[in-house]
Amino acid sequence: MRPAADPPARPIPTGRRAGARASTNLAVWAAGWATLVCGGAMVLSGLVGLADLGPAAALAGLGLGCAAAGRLGVRRARLPAHPPPMAIFAAACGAWLMMIVTSTAAYLLTGATGSLGIAAFESVAGFCTTNLSGLTGIQSLPAAVLFWRALTQWLGGFAALALLAAALPLHVPALVLPGDSAGVPDRASAPPFKTQLRRMAVVYGTLGGLCAASYGLADMGALDAFSYAFTTVSTGGFGNYPGGLGHFDSTAVESVATVFMALAGVSATTLWWAVRGRWGVLWHSFELRAYLLLLAVGTGALTALTWSDGGAHALRRAGVAVAAASSSTGFEPARWSGWPWGAQALALALIATGGMAGTAGGGFQMRRAIAAARYAYRELVTEIHPHTVHVVKIGRRSVAERPLALLNGYQILFAAAVLAGVFGLSLAGMDLWGGASASISALATMGPAPGADLGALGGGERSVLAVLMLLGRLSFFPLVVVAGAAATGARRLLDTERHDAGRRS
Repeated sequence: MRPAADPPARPIPTGRRAGARASTNLAVWAAGWATLVCGGAMVLSGLVGLADLGPAAALAGLGLGCAAAGRLGVRRARLPAHPPPMAIFAAACGAWLMMIVTSTAAYLLTGATGSLGIAAFESVAGFCTTNLSGLTGIQSLPAAVLFWRALTQWLGGFAALALLAAALPLHVPALVLPGDSAGVPDRASAPPFKTQLRRMAVVYGTLGGLCAASYGLADMGALDAFSYAFTTVSTGGFGNYPGGLGHFDSTAVESVATVFMALAGVSATTLWWAVRGRWGVLWHSFELRAYLLLLAVGTGALTALTWSDGGAHALRRAGVAVAAASSSTGFEPARWSGWPWGAQALALALIATGGMAGTAGGGFQMRRAIAAARYAYRELVTEIHPHTVHVVKIGRRSVAERPLALLNGYQILFAAAVLAGVFGLSLAGMDLWGGASASISALATMGPAPGADLGALGGGERSVLAVLMLLGRLSFFPLVVVAGAAATGARRLLDTERHDAGRRS
């Protein structure tokens, strides 16, 4: 009897093949643009730091090479007309990966550090707009490196806004919950991607220019004014000196930083309405009113908790701390590790909450926090009065059940990431309170954490914090979806090899 013939291999569905091709093309296009922009920024940094010819030449040469490679990748990629969500998430991860790789090469070539791990960690922190640094002797670094270091946070902040503009048409409710018209628009009212990106660029650039000019008026030098403006508006927090803003010991500098950190925590769409002069629309934004109330109440509470420690200076210090924590800008408030436990807990709660949705900052964000609180209240009311119909609202608009379900998933991911971070940092030798504080701060892209000494990090601690920063910067879903797709692809490939091996045997 002749053995039965093997069944023919099942062809890959056309839709799956087309989706994979779209993901690849969009990822190559995004990575090409990221490399091109980083190359141009490196050339600019080299021109700024021409006084130190060696590092400036290395940075400019690397920038020209990156710009040429990025241009080639952009020209060769074919953009899909309607990319699927997986393609957009893959493009976001590819762009961040290329930015981190190019920045790591820049730190190594300029001699800022000779350690690959520290260079990679500095790049992750820069593009994730988190003030966690592995470099030592920052004040002695060449001007080209300092300017590039600030530009990484500037570019990372704008990349976060670009991801928001790209993901909004998908109507990913866990990324953007529908709310009032002064916040982030929903799918029905969302303008095209290019229009949104242009508006965000106008707001982002205008805010950065005003911040740099204000720092200049506060007697900062040109390099410091632009560097600190980049890291303030992007909610990054990198500084050119140890101690952040405390190095200047200037009320004027701290006042400028407080104002622009608070503005950086406001939605880019809300700021666009302000540029257009639509002040009435702003007043009807429930999320904006909640954010301003949080700033005011937080400042008052922190002033009261630290009054005995600083006296009349407590109000100024509390204003800086609350603006930095609420917007997740990583300028560390002076001496906050010596604050009372209540003040440290309040600062950590503000860091975890973050600013409004649609900003370059991180954290849970006000819109999600409001929706989560309203959802919890509804569940309590339903438990007491089972026949009551209670709708969750943000302002005057209701939130559908699907966004609330995804919001619960986001909360679970957020809590699971914090717990995993605490476990990993505890294994690396950090105490429990310091590990919890550092995990929340890294996940919220803040950086400094009350009660945690992050001045000298080991390799294990850097690895844990780098993963948390990436998860917080990409809002979990792009990184989780791409990692899941990669794992699924690897499993299918392994199953195919096993099947082929079984047939051959």
